[in-house]
Amino acid sequence: MELTRDSTWMLLVVGVVLCFLAPQGECIKCYECNSEYDPRCADPFDSYSIGEVDCDLKPKLDHLNHLNATLCRKMAQKVNGKHRTVRSCGYLPAEDNKLGCILRSGTYEVHVQYCACQGDLCNEGVRAAPATPLAVVAAAAAGLAARRLL
Repeated sequence: MELTRDSTWMLLVVGVVLCFLAPQGECIKCYECNSEYDPRCADPFDSYSIGEVDCDLKPKLDHLNHLNATLCRKMAQKVNGKHRTVRSCGYLPAEDNKLGCILRSGTYEVHVQYCACQGDLCNEGVRAAPATPLAVVAAAAAGLAARRLL
């Protein structure tokens, strides 16, 4: 069976749409550390030997035992001039349900930057999101289809 140009494009479009509609798993991996106990957790962050945690395998939190982790967090704290960075699994989204970072300041020289992100190991800092396997397949299919059409 020979594919025509129209059927090749239709196949490509259907493939890309299916990639975006495929369900994504809810398990997430995050870095988990505290610079108070491990200075490598601080920025600049070197993830080489820092613990990666599968958040679904962690024991449930007593006060949030009905929730699964759906995001990763990074908190950069400055309390009375002392800096600390904490990276962990996150169970609750920010108040406005947005990802990214917010800065909070309080009394007694307390400043905290809370960052939340979705994606495995995204709490290492700012970086490009890794390509999902479905996106790689879609890009490969698009490249092959374009090559045949040219």
